[in-house]
Amino acid sequence: MKNSIRLMLATTTILTGIGASGAALAQSAAVDAGSDQIVVTGTRLRSANAESVSPITAVDAAEFELRGTVRAEDLVNALPQVFASQGAAHSNEATGTAQVDLRGLDPSRTLVLVNGRRLPYGSPKSVPSDLNQIPTALIGGVEVLTGGASAVYGSDAIAGVVNFKMIDDFEGLRLNANIGFSQHNNSNDELQDLLDQNNAITPGAYEKPANNVVDGLTQEYSVVVGTNSEDGRGNVTAYGTYRKVNPIVQSERDYSACALGTDGPGGSEYKCGGSGFAFPANLSNSLGIPGLANGFRVDNGEFVDGSGVFNYAPYNYYQRPDERYTLGAYAHYDINDHFRPYLELNFMDDRSVAQIAPGTVSGGINGSTGGLNCDNALFSAQQADYLCGSNGLSTGSIYDVDGNYVGPEDVANGVLVRRRNIEGGPRQDDLNHTSYRMVAGMNGVLAGPFEYDLSASYAKVTYRSRFTGDANRVRLANALNAVVDQRPGSSTFGETVCAINADADASNDDANCLPLDYFGPNGASAEATSYVLEDKGITGDTSLTNIIFAINGNLADYGIQMPWASDGVAVALGGEYRRNTLSYVPDEIYQSAVTPELPISGEVNVKEFFGELNIPIVDGQPFFDLLSIESAYRFSDYSTGHTTHTYKVGANWAPVSDVRFRGSYQRAVRAPNVIELFSSQQRFEVELTELPNGTFDPCSGATPFATLEQCMNTGVTAAQYGNIQDNPAGQFNTLIGGNEDLEPEVANTFSLGAVVTPAFVPGLNVSVDYFNIKVDKLVGSVNPNLSMSNCLATGDAFFCDRINRGQGGSLFLFEDGYFERFNINTGSLTTSGVDLNINYRYDLAKMGDLKFNFVGTYLAEYESKPLPNSPESDIFDCQGLYGGLCGRPRPEWRHKFLTTWYAPSDLSVSVTWRYISSVDIAQTSSQPALSGSYAEINESLGSRNYFDLSLGYTLSEMARFRLGVNNVFDTDPPLTTSTAIEDGGNGNTYPQFYDAVGRNIFMGVTVDF
Repeated sequence: MKNSIRLMLATTTILTGIGASGAALAQSAAVDAGSDQIVVTGTRLRSANAESVSPITAVDAAEFELRGTVRAEDLVNALPQVFASQGAAHSNEATGTAQVDLRGLDPSRTLVLVNGRRLPYGSPKSVPSDLNQIPTALIGGVEVLTGGASAVYGSDAIAGVVNFKMIDDFEGLRLNANIGFSQHNNSNDELQDLLDQNNAITPGAYEKPANNVVDGLTQEYSVVVGTNSEDGRGNVTAYGTYRKVNPIVQSERDYSACALGTDGPGGSEYKCGGSGFAFPANLSNSLGIPGLANGFRVDNGEFVDGSGVFNYAPYNYYQRPDERYTLGAYAHYDINDHFRPYLELNFMDDRSVAQIAPGTVSGGINGSTGGLNCDNALFSAQQADYLCGSNGLSTGSIYDVDGNYVGPEDVANGVLVRRRNIEGGPRQDDLNHTSYRMVAGMNGVLAGPFEYDLSASYAKVTYRSRFTGDANRVRLANALNAVVDQRPGSSTFGETVCAINADADASNDDANCLPLDYFGPNGASAEATSYVLEDKGITGDTSLTNIIFAINGNLADYGIQMPWASDGVAVALGGEYRRNTLSYVPDEIYQSAVTPELPISGEVNVKEFFGELNIPIVDGQPFFDLLSIESAYRFSDYSTGHTTHTYKVGANWAPVSDVRFRGSYQRAVRAPNVIELFSSQQRFEVELTELPNGTFDPCSGATPFATLEQCMNTGVTAAQYGNIQDNPAGQFNTLIGGNEDLEPEVANTFSLGAVVTPAFVPGLNVSVDYFNIKVDKLVGSVNPNLSMSNCLATGDAFFCDRINRGQGGSLFLFEDGYFERFNINTGSLTTSGVDLNINYRYDLAKMGDLKFNFVGTYLAEYESKPLPNSPESDIFDCQGLYGGLCGRPRPEWRHKFLTTWYAPSDLSVSVTWRYISSVDIAQTSSQPALSGSYAEINESLGSRNYFDLSLGYTLSEMARFRLGVNNVFDTDPPLTTSTAIEDGGNGNTYPQFYDAVGRNIFMGVTVDF
């Protein structure tokens, strides 16, 4: 077999076992002993000279050990082709899943496979596949194919495919244990001084963490047992794993212990910012009561002008706690050449808790619109006069002749209480996913040169969440409306009670209601806090049914081959059926909220036909060691009424055995998923970019950043201008929802590259590949930052209509203030760049071997066209930028360089260098759509170099020990005040993208019997 074939097989993990190879015909490199033909990733074809026409990055099982990996997401995210998405570092709006995002095109555009077959939706809450379902102890290798692959794999493979190849031929007993923890030295003097200064003003709210912190203990234990049949024709491999991860809170890192904001000229300095929902309470005069300040706060039992901020950061998790169990088995048996059945069984139960700061209390006696009765018995005399008396409102009460409370003489309407429910503790979302997956199939020789594979898989994920820490709006209104009971003979006569329990209407009484003192110096009682708190839950499930039948063969037996080729034309044909279902059921509390979260139920099924063709044209000739072309086509018929056509054409040319050129063009599609189609309208959050004056809403504050004319475009009235309160946390309301009229996305992918395996440098393999992916009809929504900037600048109704100013002109205080973000087919997204892969193994003779692996990606372009008809001025390129319209960081260059020394004394030492180039905030760009104002201190996120070290030692034939440190030098992450939750922002940085918690120290042992 030719050198290039041998080298490819040496640098990818061979999926052994006929059951696995037949089942993964489209994805894995495998050898057919009878025909000496192989199947490579990205095709179902078998051919003696098969070479991938698309870039493939392979990660073997050894690297999981080298990094002490217990979460598959951690190793995959280290690859430069991958951008961080939902994972363990998400807390606010966490889904509890772990996702992979190739090329930064969104995880919904990356297809995840196990042994060449789809994983189901990750959760009814978030569709992309959940890597938590994959047991790391069974991973034999990972192959990452980047670029469109829908013609081979179907919908979703727009950015590419990540295929986890599992060990299914194990024999013996293997016990494995991994333990790790994080360690960090807090040494940022500037931020520690900032914490001290703020803690002196608000004791206990800005406490400084210890100098040396050890936390985040991670444990994983696994057992793998396998046996071959006596005749050697079958195998059963079973496994069980247990993983437990302890939390890391932001209070334990000096760079995340306070929510950073900007200060100084042009925003050149950090300050400790926070939320306008504060403790003690802030209050807003949203309807402009004459004489009353726009914003005031509680201070030791009095009302005073101005607003405070609440440091929400210390409560939030940097790493969520997690507990996971997995069980499963793989089996196959070769009854004869024509019938080789196989079976896969997988179970996972994963529970994770997301924690964020205590809940925001927003409202008044009239519910979400606010309002406070001027006779409120919880007010001090100063407070009653400040709010009402001095502003011409009466503080008297009205009682009937029997002493029943009738109502206040006056109400301070529109006054909104904005407070943190400190007494109720942090908000927690207890997230539980349980998955079941079964694959059954058979493969073998059909007739002549043709083989077949028939598989049926069924997977189901159940979801349970229980959210605690929020306040019930109705009960909050009841508890804030406190009056003096004047009913003679009442057991509470003369005491402060809830108004509903002091009136003449017995039908509205609530014995559990207790006055909620948010105005006094001592805070609310535990009993009153308990009354307003609510628990709410969501249940749901999602399932995947997938049936695939494929036949493939080489037509050389029929003489169908080119005269200059030694091998015949290879063909593959087949059909596929998929059915995805989803059910998402919020409980009554969610459904009866002011902005309800409603159930989602739906399914999408598709029937498909596919075919592939590979034509070897020339091989073994001068200047044509290999020349072949291949093509693929897939027709898909969706239950949503859409039909799609996807295809691929590609070529390999090796003028000599040492050099091969490859290129391909592919048309890929992604059909809208159930959530995108059928989700109900519900409120969400979005973060606006901080402006140089420290505000986020350009129309807020006494001297708004934008002009009156500009702000009127967004719905601000002349009376509101200069009186709108900003949210110091930068978070504003959005209204999101599905759209049943969505069309499938369409992507065009082009790649061109070269693979060099020089005979004069044995062991060296170099590949360079250019990629270009353009996605049209992008399913998404209009970014609120884009809506705001365009509406201010042009007054375009398309953008301005998406800004709904609420009571008082606010976009965050009330439910009627929000940005509209319903799903639509927007414009396009184009990314291009170059991948560089270098593998080299050098023989040191008596000193052992050195192995080098370098993977790097240069991002040349990441261009967004917001809408199909967007003018040139609205199109923007986010290469090397972050924040604003660009969202998460898009560095120009990233690489991972692994060097391993295999000593002859059973010792191995590995060093990994991970590099991320710097990025600038989007507003620094000269592009019209991006150029704008920004805080100086956010101008750039500096480059980062991370170094990892690991040692492995074989104690005996049965046992191997490993010890390592990731991020050896405890490098801090780059910091910014411009991190959006939806872009993975958390703790003043992007913790799924950068190392955010310091060193990770791990150790492990594997024992085989």
